[in-house]
Amino acid sequence: MALWGLLGLIVASVFATFAKWRLAIPGAILVVALQDPVRKLTPGTPGWMTLLVVPLVVAGLMAMFATVPDVWRRFARNNPKIAQMLALLVLLSIPSIIISLTFGPGSWQFTFLGVFSYSIIFLSVLLGYFYARDIETALNLLATYCLIHGVVLIGALVEYLDLWPGAQIIGSHALGYEWIRWIPGYTVEMISGFYRSSDVMGWHAAMVCMLSVTLAIAKSGKARFFWVLVSAWAVLALLLCGRRKMVYMLPIFILVLTWIYFSAGRASRVLPMIGFLIVPAASVLVTSDMLGENTANIRYYTSANEGDSTLDRLQSHGLGEILETYRQMGFFGAGLGFGTPGSHHINANRPRVWQESGPGRVMAELGVPGFLCFLATLAAIGVVMWRVTRTWLIARTREGVLCACLMSVAVANLGSLTISGQILADVFVVVFLGFLVGLVLSFGRRDLVELVLQRNQGRSLPAFAE
Repeated sequence: MALWGLLGLIVASVFATFAKWRLAIPGAILVVALQDPVRKLTPGTPGWMTLLVVPLVVAGLMAMFATVPDVWRRFARNNPKIAQMLALLVLLSIPSIIISLTFGPGSWQFTFLGVFSYSIIFLSVLLGYFYARDIETALNLLATYCLIHGVVLIGALVEYLDLWPGAQIIGSHALGYEWIRWIPGYTVEMISGFYRSSDVMGWHAAMVCMLSVTLAIAKSGKARFFWVLVSAWAVLALLLCGRRKMVYMLPIFILVLTWIYFSAGRASRVLPMIGFLIVPAASVLVTSDMLGENTANIRYYTSANEGDSTLDRLQSHGLGEILETYRQMGFFGAGLGFGTPGSHHINANRPRVWQESGPGRVMAELGVPGFLCFLATLAAIGVVMWRVTRTWLIARTREGVLCACLMSVAVANLGSLTISGQILADVFVVVFLGFLVGLVLSFGRRDLVELVLQRNQGRSLPAFAE
């Protein structure tokens, strides 16, 4: 019954998205919050249910290209360097596509999966680029995400305190496994709550915390204090998940945000901004006290001599993994799609691909030319994001605050993905991150720029506007 209800919701959302393409992301936010609990209640817990947001995203893209005139031309005209790098990346991916297509019987399935996984990233950027009509549209979308998943994060506390014994929708028992990390001297039981894994719950908890801080800084009035409390609540769930790479996204977010403000000449705003972080920081202390400093959950985050620290993993999954991948798989890599998360479900011959980190996976699939071009494409996107963010920060606008926070969120996620890219198996994660990047780039659109200038006494048009 729950499955049919969810499928009915998806069908209705797809039809609504065809009518109004901007409903795709809000619909996906709701569906991804429901899919894991419903999957746990469904006999056999089918793996295809992790792809339930795909119809919504595809419908949103189709409707956008059908209703928004000259989507690619407008994006490329305002972001020529990004467009050029994307075109070059497509060309340099051809050898990897040929390798996976010709590897053996059925290997075309890996090729299709790889093409989808890479293209959906940049197509989601386009969704974000044309989504916002103004800053309130963007902030309302972020508020929708934080509210829905802030509620779902309740499952973390329910599981930790065992408030609902035997409930199928809590934890990972219904899926046939239990997440435990073995550390010399103790074990860490990872919490997943209503989500299917601790990785997924940890990512959503980190995102709710960072985006709630974004809303607290960007909004005005009493609403700010509500979002500060939401971020503090998300910290509690985050510390329970047992995933260091997700927990460490928060300090990266704060450090990058502070650096952006200093680099844009807005150092005077750093101290007031820190005021909004006091409650989330206090939440860390309260949670540590509640769990106890010697419990596995807290000890796991604070221990530095376990032989498997974040710095150790960053070193082994960084340059070392990239060089070893090149040594084993050669100049053109193993082929597109063979290292894509979720490819293990495909029943066909494949080379042995063991890479866990994001950079290692890209190197394994695209080879040296594609890997270098992929990095160059990310760099081109980062340069434009920084230019847009810096311009609006210097102009002392709310758009600058939003862009600075979202850029910090993107960098924090890149840091996590450098250690492990397993979370990219979740289509929503890929889509939402690309969408947020597109939101930042969108504030270089001429129509949004003119709207901001009208609100700020008609200052001169910035150079980045199309």
